[in-house]
Amino acid sequence: MKKIFFVGILLLMSGKVFAQQIPLYSQYFANPFIYNPAWAGLDRFGSVNITHRNQWDGIEGAPVTNLITIDLPFYESRSGIGINAYQDNIGIFRQNKVMFSYAYHIFNLYENSSYFSFGLSGGFNQTSIDFSRAYILHPSDPKIVNNTGNYMSMEFAFGMNYIFKDKFQIGFSIPQFLNGGVRAIDEADNNLKLQPHYLLTAKCTLKTYDEMHRIEPMVMARYVQNTPLQLDFGVQYTYNNIIWGNAAYRFDYGAVVGFGVSFNNLRFGYARDFATGNLQGVAGGTNELMLGYKFGFLKTKVYGAPKGRANTNLKRKVEHPSLPGPTYRKPLYKRNTPKVKPKKRRN
Repeated sequence: MKKIFFVGILLLMSGKVFAQQIPLYSQYFANPFIYNPAWAGLDRFGSVNITHRNQWDGIEGAPVTNLITIDLPFYESRSGIGINAYQDNIGIFRQNKVMFSYAYHIFNLYENSSYFSFGLSGGFNQTSIDFSRAYILHPSDPKIVNNTGNYMSMEFAFGMNYIFKDKFQIGFSIPQFLNGGVRAIDEADNNLKLQPHYLLTAKCTLKTYDEMHRIEPMVMARYVQNTPLQLDFGVQYTYNNIIWGNAAYRFDYGAVVGFGVSFNNLRFGYARDFATGNLQGVAGGTNELMLGYKFGFLKTKVYGAPKGRANTNLKRKVEHPSLPGPTYRKPLYKRNTPKVKPKKRRN
């Protein structure tokens, strides 16, 4: 019980962060679909990403989050779908959420074109409270008597995203923008109110001619009603789209450092948070692991590139976005119909 009480004190000390009702992540720029449904199917490949985050290492009852995201592009309709599911455990509280997303993308034919996307997601939220692990001062409290500790809700999220020629990206999303609150399954008056969250992200991409080196400054702003604005500032360096490292500072919370590597279709990322401010010396660090897999790449044609410079984006053209994606199969009548050569006209 003392450990659970200690976790509660930490939550109060870091109220700016934990007044929020959605989990925090340190590698959201590696997988922006975590927060913004407009990213579903936006990349030129499908992807599966698994994230495990262990908050405040060494403290029992501290937040532990497990997340899986899946998104697929549908190039014919210039859209994408995705699933975002996670489990968040904090002391005696456990939250399970599954969200289904649809996004529509507006873009041109070439790799260097601009993109505008918007997405909508909806799903279910199940929250439980383990009263057997809690010390209850007044067991006869009406909020406790006959309370099963199980809550259910349905909610929706909205997001927009704009990319300017692979040089600048800005996104805006509102998780929990429409919800009925978390309602108790016992139909008692024990409902929990859910607050909309407002997230604004921005990233600038600076890269060399051959794309061997990329530097990406980034920022995220979070706001929840009746809580102060929270800002993250960071920068990421990527070498040849294979190895990357990053560092960030989250105001009134801590610093973050991370690295990652891509190997063929697989990628792995690790981030470590270091507490500052009121949490410094009280809470341990935070570890976050990410494992991803990419599949169904949209084909790219390279032409006229100098030898050894085939990865330059100046002479690389992506096939028309309306071509079939990785989940598309040609209709049988198109596959089985033999090609007939046109007859030559006689003069």
